[in-house]
Amino acid sequence: MSLPAKLESIVSDIESQFSIDDAYIVKATKFFLSSMEAGLAAPSSSREYMPMIPAYVTSIPTGKEKGLFLAADLGGTNFRVCSIDLKGDHTFELKQSKYRIPVEIMNAEESEELFSYLAKKVESFLEEHHADYHTKSKDHLKLGFTFSFPVNQTALDQGTLIRWTKGFNIPDTVDRDVVELLQANLVILGINVKVVALANDTVGTLLSRAYVNDPAKTKSNTIIGAIFGTGTNGAYYETIENIPKLTADKVPEGAKGMVINTEWGSFDNTLSILPNTKWDVTVDKETANPGYHLFEKRISGMFLGEILRVVLIDLFEQGHIFVDLAAERGGSLPHRVKEPWQLDAEILSYIEIDDSTDLQMSGLIMQNVLRLPTTKEERVLIQRITRAISHRAAYLSAIPLAAIASKVKDQYKDDDRDFEFGCDGSVVEFYPCFRDTILKAVAAIDPLKGTGKKIHLRIAKDGSGVGAALAASTVA
Repeated sequence: MSLPAKLESIVSDIESQFSIDDAYIVKATKFFLSSMEAGLAAPSSSREYMPMIPAYVTSIPTGKEKGLFLAADLGGTNFRVCSIDLKGDHTFELKQSKYRIPVEIMNAEESEELFSYLAKKVESFLEEHHADYHTKSKDHLKLGFTFSFPVNQTALDQGTLIRWTKGFNIPDTVDRDVVELLQANLVILGINVKVVALANDTVGTLLSRAYVNDPAKTKSNTIIGAIFGTGTNGAYYETIENIPKLTADKVPEGAKGMVINTEWGSFDNTLSILPNTKWDVTVDKETANPGYHLFEKRISGMFLGEILRVVLIDLFEQGHIFVDLAAERGGSLPHRVKEPWQLDAEILSYIEIDDSTDLQMSGLIMQNVLRLPTTKEERVLIQRITRAISHRAAYLSAIPLAAIASKVKDQYKDDDRDFEFGCDGSVVEFYPCFRDTILKAVAAIDPLKGTGKKIHLRIAKDGSGVGAALAASTVA
């Protein structure tokens, strides 16, 4: 559908500001690799480079692990409690319950409010699914705690919060051990559970995909666990000699390598190479952690809708769209459009693929979700900007995947199997064409050039929960 010349010029300019090409992602991948090296060497975290946090998980599952384990997963706005019965043949039985974290608890005055809430949900889960373990069993159930926030981890079962992200803001928790906080509240309730492993959701995704993956059938090795959902992050297995900051006393006996939680959401907080539009700047200012996680703020589900909303508000304020609507309303727009964080990435996914006549489906969605009536021209504009934002996000998402594939390829030089990325998260699983666009960008970077190996992107379902249980299964 064509637009009037003036509006076409405006939309084309916005599209060009969100556009990144193959030459850029090749250059950015090299920069990402140098950022990884800096993080692996630096003894303490800094805004200038990715934390590259040792996870103290020293082996990747083979699929032969067995036993019943619990997992508690605080990944964002939801808290999941699972039990995982590992069968030892790449399969498992999963039981789970999901609880939404109330906003007031996400912004509580004290840590106890959050961790007491989490412990009570573990108790509820056990009463429903494993009542015999609640108090009667002599053996405690081992629990892996997936805690998807930046943590300074000093052992498999120790880690202090560096900072909150994803809308949480409980200052009292910063610099405190989150395992201790959860364990103390489980003890108060008299629950026969011991928190034995702390795992980031990406570490969990790596472990769970590796457990499920049968290389004999897939002809591929699992090299990365990645999340592309509300937030984004990735983990991979690194050899000990490539982790200079890991002092000898911190290396478990016999370990040849360790899983690294990259915290790649913090890639390039200094904006040395990341694209930076005026709308990115506006969105960053609205967040609880301005100047941090700038890579995440360009590609993850929490931010894609907000970037679009900020662009639309900007165009409205310049008098390019919603002119008649505002006139009817005395100069203002509906409250939901003016309110930050009201436009979800799920809505963008519908707009992205809308091929209805005059984009009437998009019109209905925006009317229902934002109470925003639109003209046909406005809907065309919104769809094109949506596609520009999501294409940039998918292309940027390829950078860390390609960089890590390039970095670890020598670990597998004597193995002719392909590489697979295990990915979890609503954006990579459900957003239209996101996976295909990532793979197209990875192919343009070509990190395995000359090896003859292919790269596959596979969805790792329930990654964070099963992976936390697998981390717990490594504890004697």
